Amino acid sequence: MGALSDAELLALVVRSGGPGRSALDVATELLARHGSLALLATARVEELARMSSLGHAKASALAAAFELGRRAAACDDFGSPIVTPHDIVRIVIRNLADRRREEVFVVVTNSSAKATRVEHLTTGGIDRSLIPVRDVLAAVLRHDGVGFALAHTHPSGDPTPSEADIRVTENVAQGARPIGLTFLDHIVIAGTKWASLRALGHL
Repeated sequence: MGALSDAELLALVVRSGGPGRSALDVATELLARHGSLALLATARVEELARMSSLGHAKASALAAAFELGRRAAACDDFGSPIVTPHDIVRIVIRNLADRRREEVFVVVTNSSAKATRVEHLTTGGIDRSLIPVRDVLAAVLRHDGVGFALAHTHPSGDPTPSEADIRVTENVAQGARPIGLTFLDHIVIAGTKWASLRALGHL
């Protein structure tokens, strides 16, 4: 498989084309429309399905293949303890499906500070997401976590924490303390840039 091009691998997932078009033709057009494989991987099923010859079933299969790839890649990081904010970023960045909208994740850790689960909590609007404290803590407890980290995206490209981000961090910390959960950090990710609320003194 390693010798195949991106278009050829996509064609294997797409499986068939349409009238007068092969699966490779469709795969090549997908890459051309989105600009790169990385950008194609962030496309929603609805966007993919609008392309002629693809349809909802093939679009769903393609999105599922990208999601499996993200999950498999994330597993590589689960063996090491979280020591720095960059460790959290490395785990979360591979789970991002749509960087044009705010996404919120909780990284659940065990007593050795090793990640055991990445839970997608919410997807917000273009510049707004909601982080319910109760849902954060419930996700950690549901997966037998001892500690956790929060991460969410800023599609604006600016990782500077907002006042709302700071308030959420404080509220989550207050909620975690009485039930014995360790809140490691809250990371804001904006493209290739990120900010740690712990490093900034807000945790």
